[in-house]
Amino acid sequence: MREIHPVISLVSFVVLTAFVALGGLANILIGALLLGFLYIKLDHQAWPAAWRLLRRMRWLFLSIAVIYLWLTPGVPLIPVPVAFAPWLPTVDGLWQGGLRIAALVVIVSAASLLLHVTPREQILAALCWLLMPLGAVGIPHERFAVRAALTLGAVAEVQGQVRGALAAVPAKARPLARIAGVTAAIFAGVMQEAEASPCTAITLPAQSSPSLPQWGIPLLLFAVMAATRQLGW
Repeated sequence: MREIHPVISLVSFVVLTAFVALGGLANILIGALLLGFLYIKLDHQAWPAAWRLLRRMRWLFLSIAVIYLWLTPGVPLIPVPVAFAPWLPTVDGLWQGGLRIAALVVIVSAASLLLHVTPREQILAALCWLLMPLGAVGIPHERFAVRAALTLGAVAEVQGQVRGALAAVPAKARPLARIAGVTAAIFAGVMQEAEASPCTAITLPAQSSPSLPQWGIPLLLFAVMAATRQLGW
């Protein structure tokens, strides 16, 4: 199987996530089926990383479920007198909340797979290649790539500081005290790291242009997702 060009992988990811985020159930199902095939076909080791990332987002999923279930007007899930209806979750809330959670699961899984099969440096080089047309209007596209590289590097460092801060705060501490202690430790660590970090040069690998046939991958994906969206569900 010929290796997919990083630019094609990044463009395909953008097309998939855009349709999944803005589309309905049909787009989400197509995206989930495609990702399931890719996880099985490309790399069996990619799923554990995606599962860890999804587990970290469980509280976000729970928050979305609560907001949609109780704040979306509609028919109550359980038949009750009218006086009690505003206090119960609704059928519409269950449907809308389920769609949003399913879309997030697909998007996070796609991002995890992209990061797993494509090195970070190649992703940044592909991003810089895609932004090259901005140079024609006087916008320095290199700055966007450099900022993306710095952001990704900072995320990795902050994750290590978060783990260290969580280990330093007593587990038996009150929830608010624990949150305050971790936040203060992370803030102090970030400020100290920012003051001590020297200026370093960021070098991105040269990115070649993808072959013309490979552009058929995102175009086919766009056509399938656009046609699926016309189903109206």
